[in-house]
Amino acid sequence: MLDKKLESLQKRQERLESQIAELEELINICNQDIKGETNGDRRYQLNIKIENYYKEIDELYEKFEENDEKINQLKSNNNELSANNHLDNPKNQQELKLNEWLPYVDFSRALETFKNIQSQFDQNGDVALFFMGESFSKKGDLYLLRLKDELKLNNNRVYQQRFPPCHVQYTSGNLQGVIQEIGNHFGIKPGRNSLSEYIELVVEQIGNSLQTNSVFFIEITCKIIDESEIDTLIPWFINNFWQPLRAKVGDITNKYEGIKVVTFIVSDFGHNLLEGSLSCYYNNHDNPFARDKLIEIILEKSWTEEDIFRWLGLVNPGLTKNERQKRARRIYGITQGGSPTIVCEALKQEWIALIQSIHDNQL
Repeated sequence: MLDKKLESLQKRQERLESQIAELEELINICNQDIKGETNGDRRYQLNIKIENYYKEIDELYEKFEENDEKINQLKSNNNELSANNHLDNPKNQQELKLNEWLPYVDFSRALETFKNIQSQFDQNGDVALFFMGESFSKKGDLYLLRLKDELKLNNNRVYQQRFPPCHVQYTSGNLQGVIQEIGNHFGIKPGRNSLSEYIELVVEQIGNSLQTNSVFFIEITCKIIDESEIDTLIPWFINNFWQPLRAKVGDITNKYEGIKVVTFIVSDFGHNLLEGSLSCYYNNHDNPFARDKLIEIILEKSWTEEDIFRWLGLVNPGLTKNERQKRARRIYGITQGGSPTIVCEALKQEWIALIQSIHDNQL
């Protein structure tokens, strides 16, 4: 009986997701029709349609949230379901939480940089463009996970689902692919449009998707062979896409407020933005916040024994200070001076022991 009820709720989730997707496709069609429509009354009617579709989507997301709560409640109240479900098993839940906890080892300096820029945002809406180098060696992926959590704090789950992060890749020599992947995020295909027309469509769709308290996060990962290819991407992206998008967001703030559009260009290479052709695109931290320039996020080269000590207290408050100090000293001692990638591997090994410790304390 319980399994059937859960199955019914899960099927309802799928139907709701399908209905939302259909409405979003109708919005895309209306936006395309507006582009080619010269009759003012017809354009007005299409815009009214779009507004009504968005209202329907909001109602569906509310139903989705209510249904999701019922599913979670059903699982948590029934031991039979929890015991048989791999993801709901308490030990497995603890193991899954490792990736949620790892972003909290450090990143205080890098988060401070972002918060400083965010404090300068226009309350109606704003954009910010960041660059983060040496991502692989300094665990930039964890920083971005932490940052996305920070951005979600003031936005309800409906908007989090309405605006999932847009992940794209910049591969060697393929500048246009960056825009096409952003377009794909919204279901926009290049077709026979010129590049400039396609960019205009993508920017328009992003603008039409934004509402009050919207957060749209774009992550551009550089999968390139040579560091110098960053010098090609940045001016091209800023001049061809970012500046028009910034202007569009400015227009949208006449109607809505609290909008944030944040883009990160991420590279495993380090890069000196102060010298060479990119210097004019660099927003020096000592200067006022410039929306059409790059703000650099600098990650720490190493994590300290104190960072590990503090993290152990977060994930297992039952550990005494003496136990935490011993573990932190041992972990730090085997990580080549606190290399973030090696610290993470060491903490993954430590996690099994921490899970067992938590489990024993609960018995």
